[in-house]
Formats: sequence, structure tokens, C-alpha cells
Amino acid sequence: MNKIFFIILFFSFSSVLKADTLKDSLLKEISSYQKQDTTRVNLLVDYCIANIFTGDKLALKYAQEAFQLAKKLKFKNGETAALNCLGNYYYQQAIYDKAIVYYIKALRLAEQEKNSKNIIIGKSNLASLYTRTNQQQKALQQFKEADAILMKMGAGLSQNRAAILTNMGAAYSSLGDHKQAVIYHQKVLSICERLQISYGIALSKGNIGEELNYLGKHQEALTYLTSSIAVAKENGFTKLLGNSYKSIGQAYLKLNQLENAVKYLKEALQIAKQDNDQNTLLKINKTLLEVYEKQGDFKNAYQATLAYMAVNDSIYGKEKQQIIADVNAKYETEKKEATIRNLNQKQKIAQLQSAKKNIYIYSIIGAFLGIAIIAYFLFSRYQIKQKNELLKTQLAEAEKLLIAEKKVTESELKALKSQMNPHFIFNALNSIQEQFMYGDKLKANEQLSNFTYLTRQILEVSGKKSISLSTEVELLTKYLELEKMRFQQDFFYKVNVDENLDDDYLKIPPMLIQPLVENSIKHGLMHQTGSKFLEVIFCLSDDENYILCTVTDNGIGREASAQIKAVQHESFSTKAIAQRLQLLNPTRTLDEVFSYTDLKDEQGLPAGTKVEMKLPIIFSV
Repeated sequence: MNKIFFIILFFSFSSVLKADTLKDSLLKEISSYQKQDTTRVNLLVDYCIANIFTGDKLALKYAQEAFQLAKKLKFKNGETAALNCLGNYYYQQAIYDKAIVYYIKALRLAEQEKNSKNIIIGKSNLASLYTRTNQQQKALQQFKEADAILMKMGAGLSQNRAAILTNMGAAYSSLGDHKQAVIYHQKVLSICERLQISYGIALSKGNIGEELNYLGKHQEALTYLTSSIAVAKENGFTKLLGNSYKSIGQAYLKLNQLENAVKYLKEALQIAKQDNDQNTLLKINKTLLEVYEKQGDFKNAYQATLAYMAVNDSIYGKEKQQIIADVNAKYETEKKEATIRNLNQKQKIAQLQSAKKNIYIYSIIGAFLGIAIIAYFLFSRYQIKQKNELLKTQLAEAEKLLIAEKKVTESELKALKSQMNPHFIFNALNSIQEQFMYGDKLKANEQLSNFTYLTRQILEVSGKKSISLSTEVELLTKYLELEKMRFQQDFFYKVNVDENLDDDYLKIPPMLIQPLVENSIKHGLMHQTGSKFLEVIFCLSDDENYILCTVTDNGIGREASAQIKAVQHESFSTKAIAQRLQLLNPTRTLDEVFSYTDLKDEQGLPAGTKVEMKLPIIFSV
């Protein structure tokens, strides 16, 4: 993806363009200026802006300090800027779930203050995150809204307009519309040349070169990329060199100039490591893998594969830890709020009871003759109220118990899914390693491409409670294509969805069916001679309360598989699936929602296995 502009502060945009020269001077100013006022807030923010692309942890510390000080001083503009800086730090580290929290807080504050400049910044930063997380339509909407505000302000020829147009080009690139992306980056180049913004010239030329690569115009791309590097070196914009080196390496790969490709990709790799740019590291390692495969250098290809997986796992791990932290923080906050509500309720009840006693005493004194009637009325009313209060308390306790049980169930489901995801990845990696060992470069490359796509999809759905039926079918199909390459031409499969099911509207729990398909292949079909067939069918159950999934194979059957002693892997998958189904269907027995059938032919011999599983239906909202 193209390098983007960060619009951090409307009035300090030039700080980004001179980041390499500002760092030392800003550190000296911050060290010497210790007064706790708005000037220090602005100095801290300027340092964060100057170090956007460096991954500098000091920038995180200063952004946090700036936010706390601005909040204390009620300096709203400083609060907004510090929140954007915090979001930018986590964005650059690819910790997107944290970044979006700070971006949204900054945008809400800007809208409350009706600050047009900060609204533009907030929408642009939020849109950049949407671009990174494959939500390009959302990104374009935010960019267009920001651009409309900017044009209304009469800033059509400005640095900030160049930044927004750059980001819009990146969004179109992510959507695969590279011709449109080139048009937007050329508009940026025109603005920056008219305003003599060297940073923007180097950046836009690099982005144009990258888009021309996508369009197959590699020689023309090299011209733009070489010019971008020259401008960046002349002005000391070292943070732009990594992306341009990567794009040059990709161009040389397509031109089959492999030595030049390795040279520039290694340069890009060093810069990306220094900047801790996780997103760029993924792309560089993937491109290096392709180059080494073309050269027949399988040792380095294997190392590039490991590096790619390590970065991928790193990003995934960070996201998962943050999700856990956010959920825990939310839970603690809700618990404190519930405690406060309970205390307020008890206080109100005590006040009401005290008032009622006073009324009772005054009534006796003032109306002695009617004491019997009044006493009876009040006593009856008191009894009814006490019963109502008791019922309310019991209902509240029951609701709390249900919520607690639901949280425990969700926690157990998450734990099971976190075991099943690496379980699948480990098996797929073993399959790819076998192809490398046998030297089948073509198959290994095809498997790796399928596996990369499939892994990305698995990581994307792993944190979700449910996914659409169409997504599950796509994941199964990709997985079966990956497994099919391990066989000769004698393996066939079908994945059918009944026409009565709306696969885009209906949702099911993820990662339940793939382990069953894996068992069928590894413990049934792998040992079968002759034609091998596997079929997965989704249809509505007879009572229309479940989606019935049937996995059928013509393998050797469970008895023969057990004799070969190949059931260790299966036992984990079957046990995990059974546990998840019991948690998802607490009112049903396991036998009612999950069953195995050993198929027999006309002579009574094993003819395969059929597994049936009832999945709870979840409707899209």
C-alpha cells in the first residue's frame, strides 16, 4: 500500500515535512522548558509529529504527557492533537484496535468544539486506518467529507489538500483501481510542485511509481521511483526511502532482473526494521520470497517465509492482547458503575422508608379515631411493596447470574478457538514444508499463496463470535484447494449450500467445520486407494431451528483408521468441536447436535464416513 500523509495538526503540518531535522532541537527545547502550560503541550505534540514514521517509543510517552497536561489545563486543541498523536503511534505499529479508539476520541472532541481544522484531521486519520484494515469504502467516505470541508474553507491549493488527495489515492489503490490512484497522486504532485513542497514531491512520485508497478508499466515506474529517491536523499527524507526501494525491487522482479531486485529489497528491509514498520516488512518479505524462488535459492526462500510468518504473528498477537485488555477494562468500568447504581438505589429505599415512618406517626397523632383503618391500609401497602422489592431483587440476581454464565461460556469458546486456529496453521505449514523438502517449487509456491490468503482470513475471523455462511464456504473452499494439491488427480470435492439458505444473511460460529474436513482427508482419504471424494452440504434442519452441516467422504472408515493409529490429531479436533457445540447448545445433548455414521457398501464393507452437525443459526443485524 502507498505511503500516506498523516494530517496531525493543521497549524503544524510543516513539522512532518522536516521531521529528520527537528528531532534534536525539539528534544533540547522540551528538556529546557519545564513550565506546565500550553507551550509545553505544543512542544510535546511537535516532537510526536516529527517522529511519526520512526516507531519512537519516546513519542508515545510525550503524547501521553501532552494529553494529560492539556486535559488538566482544559486546552481542547492540545487534547485533540495529543489524541491524534497517540492514534498515529499505534497505527504505525499496526495495533489498529488501539489506534481507532484514540482517533474516534479526537474526532468527537473536534466536533464538540466545532473546530473545522481538527475535524478534517480526525476524519483523515480515521479514514487512513480504514484503508489499512480493508474498509476502503468507509475510508473514501471520510476522505471525501474532509475534502469537502477543506474546499469550503478555500484551501484547494494547500499542503493539507495534498495530504487528503494522497490518502484518497491510497484508498483507490486498496480497492484495486490503480488507474484512479495514479490520477489522484498526479494531482498531489501538481500541488506540491506549485507550492514547492519537496517532501510531497518525493512522496507522490514514489506513490505513482508503485501504482505503475500494479499496472504492469515497470520501466515507467522505475523512472518515477528513481526521481523520488533522488529528491528524498537531497532533502534528507530518509523515511521515504524504504517504500521506494521496495517498489524498485518489485519492478526489477517483474523485469526478471533478480540480482537488482534482491539488492533494493534488502535496502528496504533494513529501513523498515529501523522504523519498525510492520506492514511494509510483511510485503518486503513476501516479495523476497518470490525472488528467491525464481532464483532457486530455497534456503533463503525458507528464511523469508519464516520472517513473513513472524511479523504476521507479531501483529496478530498485539491485536489479541489489546482486545483482551479492552474487554477487561470495559468489564471493570461496568462493574464500578453497577456498584454505584446499587448504592444509590439502597439510599433511595432508605429515604423512602424513613419518610413512610414519619407519615405513619403523624397520622396516628392527627387522626386517632381512624387509626385502625389507616394502620391496616399502610401495613397492606408495606407488605405489597416488600414483596415487589423482593421480586425485583430476585430478578436482578437472576439476570446477573445469566450474564455471568454467558461471559464464562464466551470465554471458554474463545479459549477453544484460540487453540484450534494455531492447530490448523501448524498442519498447513507442515504441508508446505513437505513440498519444499521434495523440491516441487511450483506446488510450494501455489500452496504458500493459498496459505497466505487463508491465514489472513482465519486471523480476521478468529476474534469474531460468528461469520456469514458465505464466508465459511469461502474458507472451506480455499482450504480444500490447499489440501487438493497434496493428491494426484484422484481427489474431488463439493461444497453445496441449499437454495433455501441465504448464505450472506445467515451466520454461524467460525472454525467448527474445517477440523471435520481435515479429519476426513487425513484419516480417511489419505489412506484410500483409487478415486477420493469429499462432500460438504449445508441445509436447514427438519425443525428449521438449525443449519445442518453434513461432511461425507468415501475413505477407509474409522475402524481402519484406528488400526493405522492415525487418530491422535483427530481426537483433539473432535473433542474441541464437541466442547464448543455443548457450550453453544446448553439445552441439547451432544448426541442431538453431533453424530458420526460409518458408511457401508452393498457387501457390508466400509465405504466412508458421514458426520452430521447442527449449528445454531445467527441472523445478521
